[in-house]
Amino acid sequence: MILQNKIINKNTQQQVNNISLQSIVGKGYAEYWHCKCRYRVCKGSRASKKSKTTALWIISNMMKYKEANTLVIRKTFRTLKDSCFTELKWAIHRLQVDSFWEIKESPLEMTYKPTGQKIYFRGLDDPLKVTSISVDIGVLCWLWIEEAYEITKESDFDVIDESIRRRSSRRTIQTNNNNIKSLEWTSLD
Repeated sequence: MILQNKIINKNTQQQVNNISLQSIVGKGYAEYWHCKCRYRVCKGSRASKKSKTTALWIISNMMKYKEANTLVIRKTFRTLKDSCFTELKWAIHRLQVDSFWEIKESPLEMTYKPTGQKIYFRGLDDPLKVTSISVDIGVLCWLWIEEAYEITKESDFDVIDESIRRRSSRRTIQTNNNNIKSLEWTSLD
């Protein structure tokens, strides 16, 4: 799979960069990358590339699907900047698409400049705040829950699940789990 980045320079000439996603992602994530399931549960130890692969998938697919928006969640909001937010910035740099993205730290969000699509970041400090997210352009398609085992109540997950279910036909909830044994309900597969 090749990602093409069209970069327009000052002289309005186009430069096309072809980047092999397989060389970046690696061979072990082919099934993950092409999964069309409602729930995609990624289990593994630390340093198993779960978060990096998820970040690459989100950035490349948001650039591919022009009406898709993403919500990224962790149990507490304060942990997002140093984890998922940083992984997504890494993916933008790795894919060499920096000029296409606006990255803001206040509020924490990323915008794909050509279309206005956004990546939103929320903590589950109050799960009901997640249900009120609406998007300006397109639909909320994808949800990334990092360290899903930290969510202690299945009812909190159900609130999130229901909020994205009603919004898009192309929707996936991605959960990344280091400690899958801590809560059985996180085994969504």
